Amino acid sequence: MNLKNKVLLTFVAMGASLALGSPAAFAKDINVVTSTDFYGEVAQAVLGKHGKVTSIISSPNVDPHDYEPTTKTAKTVSKADIVLYNGLGYDTWIEKLGGKKQIDIASDVMHAKDGDNEHLWYNSKTMAKTATYLANQYGKIDPKNKAEFKKNAANYEKKLTKLSTTLAQIKKNSDNKKVAVSEPVFEYALDDMGYSIANDHFAKAIEDGGDPSFSDIKKLQDDIKKKKIVFFVNNTQADSKVIKNLVDLCKKNNVPVVNVTETLPAKQNYISWMQSEYNQVLKIQEN
Repeated sequence: MNLKNKVLLTFVAMGASLALGSPAAFAKDINVVTSTDFYGEVAQAVLGKHGKVTSIISSPNVDPHDYEPTTKTAKTVSKADIVLYNGLGYDTWIEKLGGKKQIDIASDVMHAKDGDNEHLWYNSKTMAKTATYLANQYGKIDPKNKAEFKKNAANYEKKLTKLSTTLAQIKKNSDNKKVAVSEPVFEYALDDMGYSIANDHFAKAIEDGGDPSFSDIKKLQDDIKKKKIVFFVNNTQADSKVIKNLVDLCKKNNVPVVNVTETLPAKQNYISWMQSEYNQVLKIQEN
């Protein structure tokens, strides 16, 4: 083989090597980190087979407010292409850990403002909007699979219609009746259901870690005894003697109690979690 042919073959081989190693030939796997497992669920549903999602908090016993990231956690987050978190003070520890692109669901997806209720996953629109938002962000990183991301988001949103149907069914019979809550965890869902909250001031004091005033407690006790509320929503993860006594008072006076949580229960997914809590309200209406 003469020198000219050798040089030509060398350039052909180099070109083939560059082509095989190019982003166009091999789409980059997207590395996503989420603060909690229920946000990890929607992130993975939209991502599909084109990357990996790591949820920092995946235990129902860990309070995202109080979580302290380890060095390993910080390293994991810093390497992420996308970091997805709730915001509004719920999991803002993750903001300091970096990552190429941070998505604050409160401000970026739901356009919430400081002071708004932080429990955004109880808003019936949050997960669908998050799925759509993620599909667009994934598509920017991996344009080759943009259509698939959008399809995955649409499929996930379709699964959420079961929850919307249940909420609509509940709303038909809620008549803006009054309910009481241990704290404002379930507030978005109650709004979607068409109920009004009778004890906002009491609930805010509990959420802020303070003690409700005597007059707030007395009024709520009277509302329970006189059945001025149709049910009481209890965050089972809260540790409060005041709330325990109120739950006992509800049981004594045959006022139904709806039990909810701030984190995903073990062996459940987001949809089954929401459905199980909605079903408690449905059962109360049926009785």
